[in-house]
Amino acid sequence: MVASRSRLGLRGRPDRPSRPDWSEHPVDPELRSIMEAIHRQQAAIAADTSGFFMDLDLTMAQFRALVTIRKWGRMSGRELAGRLGVTPGTLVPLLDRLEEAGYLRRVPDTEDRRMTWLELTPKGDRLFVRLFGLGARRMMTAISRLSTSDRELYKRLVNQIAEHLEAG
Repeated sequence: MVASRSRLGLRGRPDRPSRPDWSEHPVDPELRSIMEAIHRQQAAIAADTSGFFMDLDLTMAQFRALVTIRKWGRMSGRELAGRLGVTPGTLVPLLDRLEEAGYLRRVPDTEDRRMTWLELTPKGDRLFVRLFGLGARRMMTAISRLSTSDRELYKRLVNQIAEHLEAG
């Protein structure tokens, strides 16, 4: 089932980024202006990202499987199923398609013949390199236009925000 744009909280035309709807989440005006600035930044590189996903011949379930393996490293099918919240049997056709597409390989365990490991192939790794690099070049260009002191301040603030996010 495909969720509608309105149910996902998206407004406006799909080809033009819209402003966040703050009516459901009232926030302090100062924080709101910061969040709107972050939204503008994200919207500026969203076209690159959405184009990447539109051209990608993967389902969301397949992509989630690849992301999980990328994040946690080589794992068994049972472990992947547990991390994705599905049954191992559900994964078999999905893994078959990823293997056929060249994103994933099944590697027999050298000590336990009953065990098979799942790992990304070089093509699977390149997928993430491309994804992570999409907005990086544009961000670096924009950041390079800041003064040295503003770049230092930006780096410090972004690191502080990352630390707060990572701490939960």
